[in-house]
Parts: sequence; structure tokens; C-alpha cells
Amino acid sequence: MRSHKVYNTTPVLLDGPFLLNMSETSVIIEWITDTPCQPKVEYGENSLEHEVVPQKQGLIPVGTLQRVEVTGLLPGHTYQYRISSTRVVRLKPYLPEKGQSLESPTYTFTTFDHSKPTIAFSFITDTHEDVARIHTLMRMIDWQKTDFLVSGGDGINYAESQDQVFDNWIEPISEELNHSKPLIYARGNHEMRGPFARNLDDYFLSQSKHYYFTRDAGPAHLIVVDTGEDKPDNNQEYAGLLADTSYREEEYQWFKNLSSTDSGLQQSPFRIVLMHQPKWGWVDGENRKWTEVANKEKVDLVIAGHYHQFLHLNPGEEGNNFPILIVGQDQVAHVDASTKELKVTVTEKTGSIVDSFTLQRH
Repeated sequence: MRSHKVYNTTPVLLDGPFLLNMSETSVIIEWITDTPCQPKVEYGENSLEHEVVPQKQGLIPVGTLQRVEVTGLLPGHTYQYRISSTRVVRLKPYLPEKGQSLESPTYTFTTFDHSKPTIAFSFITDTHEDVARIHTLMRMIDWQKTDFLVSGGDGINYAESQDQVFDNWIEPISEELNHSKPLIYARGNHEMRGPFARNLDDYFLSQSKHYYFTRDAGPAHLIVVDTGEDKPDNNQEYAGLLADTSYREEEYQWFKNLSSTDSGLQQSPFRIVLMHQPKWGWVDGENRKWTEVANKEKVDLVIAGHYHQFLHLNPGEEGNNFPILIVGQDQVAHVDASTKELKVTVTEKTGSIVDSFTLQRH
């Protein structure tokens, strides 16, 4: 019986693994190898008793991006996991030739849980490929008291390649997350630019295949909004290749219908919108209708970036019934949520506190 050829060559792990878009029952685990590989994740609560091998239309993906969605998890449970990648040397129609496998150490993660009485997260934004800035901000965070990180977008100037995206943005973040704390990502307008922008879906889309989604994390209901580009579709800089208006209308219909489709919106003590542009992005002058929905759904807080400097908009300044916190690119916003209150602190990279306030449950 013929068997495939196996070479004595082992792939190299270049980036990761990192945890993306954690939920109560699932997580996406991603990593990058130097050569095309087939991926696998082993996981379990007490041992690595389960494994996930991804498939797409019946084929196991082979590439340098390894992306595995682990599902069927239990809320608030801690799991062990280990990644492995087997090199694929020649992807022939019959008897593809392979190499050896690499295996990571065993790491852990804990799923979100809406019944957890407290949750804490940090928010950074607009790091724009400044690796030193990322390390500074990430080291300001007390990870013993932080459950996850939110990236508010514009981590890059524009998308050129996989190496650029990971070397200048994701890998420095992943290092500090230590393969155990998850990342929640709100897309920035700069991630919509450049020759590699149309490839970023393969790396960053949520389990629902959108950049906009919701999560229940303890007493906080997170609403992640994709604010799109910051100029209209007909701006000459886009040369007719932007269709943000129709995309944002689809997203608005999702946002408007959350009250009837998302049980966590009404049940959670607090509702927090996470997004890049503080005024909902460019939506042809119809920004106010987004604010009206947010008011109707009793949003408690909006956290955004985009301006590269701190700004705190109080309720009523933009027709909003909630504070809008705009975080500067050299700042970290930290949120502690309990069933009774939200405590928010914004800290400058110098260590000085820029803003601190508490919101009581309605």
C-alpha cells in the first residue's frame, strides 16, 4: 500500500498563538507559521482530550495562517489548549508530501460568562505600527486584574502584508496577552486601506463572519460596532472602490434590531459600545439615527478612539444620553464592571490619570 512521503523538516512558529473574539461557548485561536501547514488544536478542561481540525467545504486549510474556531465550550470554564502545525511540502492531488509537526506548550483560557458578577477589561487604540508604543501601553495593564483586551482599531497605517500586520501590531499585543487573555477587535478606518485590506477578513472576522457583533462578559454587554471609513464613498481618494454606505446600512439594520434579536442587551446590567470613530463613522450625515438607537437601548457608555487624543463627551453634548469616552493613542482605558456600577479610569503612558468616573446601574 502506497503512503505519502514525509520529510525531516519542521515548520517554525512565527507569531502566536493568540485568542480572538472570545464568547461564552467559543473562541478563535490563530497563529502564523513560516511554511504552509495543516493546523490542529487540542483542548480540554482537565486534559487535552478533544481536538479540532478545521475544514472549509470539506478541505483542511493549508497555509501559513492557522485559524481554528473551538466551539461547544461552557461559560466561565477554564480550558487547557495546545496548537500543532504539520508542514505540507507539496500539495499534490494524490499522496501530498508532508514534513514534521510543531507543537506549542500548553496554555489556558477562560470563556466569558454572563453570570459572572464582575469583569475587567482594558482598551487601547490608534497604535499605528508603533511597536514601542504597544509594549508601553500593554505593560501599563495589570493582567492579574484584567480579563481581556479591546483594540479600538488603527493598529496599522494601512494593510500591506501579513508580515506587516503581525510584526507591527498583532504580535506585540499577543506577546503581552501571553496566549491566555483574549483580544476583542473593533476595526479602524486605516485597516480598510492598502493592498492587503481585503485579506484581513481571513484573520479578524468574528464567529458570525462580521466585524460587528455582541458579547456577554459578566455584567457587561459589549456591542462592537464597525465604524467603517471616515470619508464618503465618492471621495476621489478611493477611486470608486469603496461601498461603505450600503455596508453601514446593513450594519445599522443589525444595530437597530438588537433589542429583538439579542437577549443579553436587555438582561445585562450594563451596555457598552466599543468602536473606532466616536461619531459612528461616515454614514452620509445620518449619524444621529445611530445615537437615537443607542439612547433607546439604554447604552451606558461608548468607548472609541480615532482622534489620537483624549476627550470625554458628557451626556447631551451630541444628542447622547450616555458618556462618550475617546481614548488617546498613548493612553489606556480600564473598565471594571460589577452588577451595580462601572468604574472607568484612563491613564497616560506617563502613569498620570487623565480621567476617572463611576456609572451607577440604571
